[in-house]
Amino acid sequence: MTFYSPLAFIGFTTVPLIIILYLLKQKHEEHVVPSLQLWDEVLLDMKANAPWQRLRRNILMLLQLLAAILLTLALSRPFINVSGVSESVIVVIDTSLSMQAVDVNPSRLEYAKEQAISYVDNLSPDTVITLINISNDAVIEESPIKDKNRIREKIKGLNATNFSSNTEAAVNLIQSVLRQFPESLVALFSDQVLNIPDANVRFYKTMGKGENYAVVLMSHTRTGGNITVLSKIANFSFQDSDIPVSLYVDGQVFDAKKVMVKSGETADIYWSGIPLEAVILECSIDEKDSLAVDNRAYNVAKRSKNKRVALVSKGNTFIDKLLTLMDNTEVFKIQTQDMYNLKGYDLYIYDGSLPDELPKDGSIMVFNPPVNKFFSVVDTIEHPKIEQLEHIILDYISDYSFSIGRSRILETPYWAEEVLKTDKGSLVFAGTRENTRILVFGFDVHNTDLPLKSAFPILMTNSVEWLVPSGISNNLNFYSGDNIDFNLNPGVQKATVMTPDNISITIAPPFPAQMFDEINAAGIYTLVQVLPDGELKDYFSVNVPSGQESNLNKLIDDYEQMNNQMHENFKINVEGGFNLQWIILWTLLCVIVIEWWVYTNGI
Repeated sequence: MTFYSPLAFIGFTTVPLIIILYLLKQKHEEHVVPSLQLWDEVLLDMKANAPWQRLRRNILMLLQLLAAILLTLALSRPFINVSGVSESVIVVIDTSLSMQAVDVNPSRLEYAKEQAISYVDNLSPDTVITLINISNDAVIEESPIKDKNRIREKIKGLNATNFSSNTEAAVNLIQSVLRQFPESLVALFSDQVLNIPDANVRFYKTMGKGENYAVVLMSHTRTGGNITVLSKIANFSFQDSDIPVSLYVDGQVFDAKKVMVKSGETADIYWSGIPLEAVILECSIDEKDSLAVDNRAYNVAKRSKNKRVALVSKGNTFIDKLLTLMDNTEVFKIQTQDMYNLKGYDLYIYDGSLPDELPKDGSIMVFNPPVNKFFSVVDTIEHPKIEQLEHIILDYISDYSFSIGRSRILETPYWAEEVLKTDKGSLVFAGTRENTRILVFGFDVHNTDLPLKSAFPILMTNSVEWLVPSGISNNLNFYSGDNIDFNLNPGVQKATVMTPDNISITIAPPFPAQMFDEINAAGIYTLVQVLPDGELKDYFSVNVPSGQESNLNKLIDDYEQMNNQMHENFKINVEGGFNLQWIILWTLLCVIVIEWWVYTNGI
């Protein structure tokens, strides 16, 4: 046993003081009495109040002595050491999706937190503790400290997430701490094991054997005049089950079915006849199980409005056909002589020409521009050598082997930035002029082999998406923990995201909107863009990664297999020692209560 505050033993001096107080009794004052018949009683009182009389048996005194001894021992911080206790401990707590399971009371995470706090309390006061939280990333919640109270409060503040567990990041971070503190013990509180080479690991099991069902996939297709939805239902329980499932369309029940799913397998459910104008689809398992959050899945089926594109050209088959193949795009061919005073289009494409005044109600794309007043055309160059730059319009392009026979050399204006360039100047630039997005290609597509390359459809798709933003780039359905790029309308004044919990998060201004990474809750999110003439709303769905986290039995199997194979250091519930302070304090409280009862009852 070790006493970490030995100066507290000074408190033992209170023991003789208490005894002396019981030996020294104050004398009564003298009084005149009317009769000597009371003399005998006065003599008895004098004997009772005589100092240094023989100490009599007194329950109150014994209780007070015991209380003083217990208080002194508690203040000395007694601790019983167990062999093998490390001077440095890394406490690792898993807060991923599966830790929400309620197959242990009250939940896996709360049970893990209780275990971790108990473990920390029983560590030596000199132990250096590092607290790590693992979810979709591994985070050091508290750097190496000896302050148990701080660690305890940090543990209490941990909350479960809807993310899958990033075990690779966790192992890398733990190994990084181990390089700083090589002799550290790793205390892991999780429902899955981590194989950390050459580490001294103590695993604290936080899972039971609860049954669980999950919607692991939800998607939709447009066929004919309606929408068909696919729901994939998984049975992660120990027996075959008839699972009741419902489909909601825009918040209303559309259909309900029961599907037989064998233990450890999945089954597909197809829902047909859903109207094309449907926006929000939701599939729900109507059966209580160990993990509720994966019983629902969401999907956004709203089709974006058609983009109206005016193609001003003498005849560019490559651009025309590619635009026609794009979803939700209407192409209107305009003759060069009719390009003036155009309006009512989302995108204006000028191939080899430009009007005196640019439209202000849509974005502009220009190929092979003539000399004009909007930007400078410097020169013409043969077979320019392309220099690639980083720009959103070049995203996903890996093949830059295309060649350009002839191109204009452009001077990039102050309101734009280069996309492609040569040593002579810009070949392509993009920017925003007077709240209008403009993308200029210095070359004619016919003077390149670009249409024969895989880069052409990617380049044109990126260009149209940048010029005519759909709000949410390329996808409307995400998983918790994903990051989202918003491609906002050029005229937007303010943009917010409304979460399923009705929390409004401002994403712009400032512009451009930064990557959005605050998607934890599953459900339907709303992107709201405030424009001068009103609001534009787009919806997107977020689902939990049930495919990675919902198989609670798989985690149990992993634990049992690993526990049998790991080296001898991989054990369950190995304590670091025993902190006797709280036991003594509770005993002291009991003694004080007994003393009060003895005093009030005159015993």
